Amino acid sequence: AAAAAPLVHTATPFPLPRRGSIMASSASSAEERALARVNDLARQLTPQPTAASATDDTYTYQEDLKACQAELKEFINEINCQPILLRLAWHDAGTFDENARTWPQCGGANGSVRFEVELNHDANAGLAKAVNYLKPFNKKYPRISWADLIQLGGATAIECAGGPKVSMRYGRVDIEGPEQCPKEGNLPDAEPPFGDGSADAAAHLRAVFYRMGFNDQEIVALSGAHTIGRAFKERSGVTEFGYGPAKGTKYTGCPVMKGATGGKCPINVARHDGKEGLGMNGGMSWTRKWLTFDNSYFKKEYVEEPKDLLWMSTDKALHTDPGFAPHFQRYAEDQEAFFADFALAFAKLSECGARLRPINGVRIPYHNVRTD
Repeated sequence: AAAAAPLVHTATPFPLPRRGSIMASSASSAEERALARVNDLARQLTPQPTAASATDDTYTYQEDLKACQAELKEFINEINCQPILLRLAWHDAGTFDENARTWPQCGGANGSVRFEVELNHDANAGLAKAVNYLKPFNKKYPRISWADLIQLGGATAIECAGGPKVSMRYGRVDIEGPEQCPKEGNLPDAEPPFGDGSADAAAHLRAVFYRMGFNDQEIVALSGAHTIGRAFKERSGVTEFGYGPAKGTKYTGCPVMKGATGGKCPINVARHDGKEGLGMNGGMSWTRKWLTFDNSYFKKEYVEEPKDLLWMSTDKALHTDPGFAPHFQRYAEDQEAFFADFALAFAKLSECGARLRPINGVRIPYHNVRTD
């Protein structure tokens, strides 16, 4: 991994006390650290070509974001890739460790997942496909950083699946090379034994999410993203269902068409708008309509069809652990509450570890959307 960036920039805006002076005492150490922190923050005002900055035309960047999002919506609705784009956004941001005090060593939403070294992490199996989906957008909109494009893709995927609009800040700065990618092991495991040594699934979820600054309610809300998507034998290995219509469940394959179906099936309708299309067939989903973002995950549909719907140890913990269970039940009863809490938690996740330029970021205007 790359060495930590020095806290004091070479062009120091605020002079530090000389070590030979009277101020070079234990009392001045705290002052030096404070000045170093100010200088580190000041570095964030330095313009970057891959993200909006204080000296760029923020309005133009905002227009690029809106145009790119419009094209992403067309693309997502055509090939039904909502789940994998959401997973890509989650995995880029989910490496964040708030205990690491330097950027980019803290991980998070910095575009690092686009590099092969990180795509080769076990938890990221299959995500090269999502990165390839976004490469034409990166080429057409070079002003938009990879970190922004990945989070924009995730937010747009949620909306295309019928979920809430997510109001987040853009202007994320990309890491420069693979040597700055985070270490493997920061993302949650699906089943024991857990890499962090946790005794059970609830403890493991807390270990991972508390490290990023989330509480129990936010953990449950973010876990609701499993309302869309599938697991595959070839990726996580938590299921025997794999790629292709013949290797899917009755909800992810095509029982009446065992051969190649082109991602379509006349009897399986998973989209929220009722249109035909499954994307790539196969795998095992948590919900029946796994291309629809709603609160079905919290209704525990797997209880009725355990052979065709997935439920892992970390899912079970959410409705059996006394700290998680009240939130799980609330979302099962109130989809609007889930949408509101998920949108806020996902926006928070999308900014984990992000270095924004300008320092307050850039927003895509939405009407009647909570941002706090």
